[in-house]
Amino acid sequence: MNPNLGTPNLSNNPSRSNPSRSNPSRSNPSQGQGGWKACFLLLAFGLLCFAGSWALGFRAAAKGSPAIAAAEVKPTVLRQSPRQVWYPLDNGLQFGSLPLPSFLPEEEQRAIIITSWNVGSLHDREGGSGRTHLLAELLRRSHNTPSAEGEVLVGTHRTWFIEKVPPKDVTEHLKKILDRIEFQQTDASLLGRVRGDLLAQQKKQRAELVTGLQDRVLDRLSALQSGPRGQYQLGDFNLDNLDQVRRELFTPANLHIAIVGPHDPAPTLEIAKTRFGKITAGKPNQKIPNAKLLNGEIGVKRNKSGIPGAIIRSWRVPAPGSEQSLALGLLIPRLIRFLDSEGAKIIWEPKIEPEQLSVLIPIQPGELDAKTALLAARARMDAAVAYALRPDVEMSDMQYARKTMGGILGISRVHDETSMYDPMPAAEALMIQRLQNVDERKLVNQFGRNVAEQLNQLETNYISPKLSVTGIVIPTQPAKNSKP
Repeated sequence: MNPNLGTPNLSNNPSRSNPSRSNPSRSNPSQGQGGWKACFLLLAFGLLCFAGSWALGFRAAAKGSPAIAAAEVKPTVLRQSPRQVWYPLDNGLQFGSLPLPSFLPEEEQRAIIITSWNVGSLHDREGGSGRTHLLAELLRRSHNTPSAEGEVLVGTHRTWFIEKVPPKDVTEHLKKILDRIEFQQTDASLLGRVRGDLLAQQKKQRAELVTGLQDRVLDRLSALQSGPRGQYQLGDFNLDNLDQVRRELFTPANLHIAIVGPHDPAPTLEIAKTRFGKITAGKPNQKIPNAKLLNGEIGVKRNKSGIPGAIIRSWRVPAPGSEQSLALGLLIPRLIRFLDSEGAKIIWEPKIEPEQLSVLIPIQPGELDAKTALLAARARMDAAVAYALRPDVEMSDMQYARKTMGGILGISRVHDETSMYDPMPAAEALMIQRLQNVDERKLVNQFGRNVAEQLNQLETNYISPKLSVTGIVIPTQPAKNSKP
């Protein structure tokens, strides 16, 4: 209650004028004193009522305030902050819930559910390339709500399940994820379809020399113990040995689950605590160190006639969360600006490959002979990298970094209005920050300071010729007909 509204202003209210001035005939002093006493009694009663209502309001507010409740009732029970997003369970599972409103029509709204699994292609055994991808895709298709749309992304160290679910089906889909952890796989025909789909997809990719070149570059950058990338060996896997992997590795101790977007957090948190929290933790999977880097240039290949080639250069880079990773917010926008008109690609996948950066510049078929095209491709790549490492960074570069990768690097937050149309960037940033221990409060004030030193350290420790791998595919010129 506002005291200025609850206390009448007697001096400025024309309807409550002084009675002695309005009626001179009323000269009895006892009557005048009685009138003033009545006014004071009325004022005192009003103040007493205000104080009582204010106290009741304070006690009601105290019920929603942990700090006030703690001062009023002892012993206290600690309550979670209303801004809490992550809820670590006793069995090691990390559960996140970030409800966001949506500007979209109800039928178009989707919540994003990300399951990050602490297992990647580096954990596939020798001769068993693709095991992680096969199991993850089998789990996703086996236990899935009909309205959900999703995909599986497999990286060197981690695997992500990214699924879009209507808000009304979030609770039901969460139960399906629970089934992925608890239930044995029994559908042999589904396993066959998943295996066939993955092999067909890979066969198509291997037919493209540029895609194959990228795999070969990454094999030099960080080799897999299971064999070369792009060459899955799935024939020996069946339901029994895949289910053994599920029981040993797809466990709460190796999982992060986050729900971001329009949804009711109360039932999801209840399921997390009463269902997910009761599952046996399992053994945490240990991160396997990267293989030794084999720097240098891969032998040049020729593409099919008339098909563009490319030059690809890759480096290991610092993961988000470290101070050295802030320089990526300076380097990447400048690479993009320098190469924007050439159809180049800056490949950085912080979801599954946060420690790998690649630049791909296409080489179009033209009048240049193979040797000249090779020299021109190398020169263009060298110029792009040299420009990106220069310390004369512009404000527009930093603004671009904050807008496109700010949440991932911890240098800004994902814009609220953007998240209300598409919660995916906020969901990805939330998960990456948790996985990589990104401290936004610490990093946001360091971005853009000491630019020259940050870029110099990045060049010395990561972006240098002795730490890079380069591959080139040269386009073959179409044969010229001797006669029209």
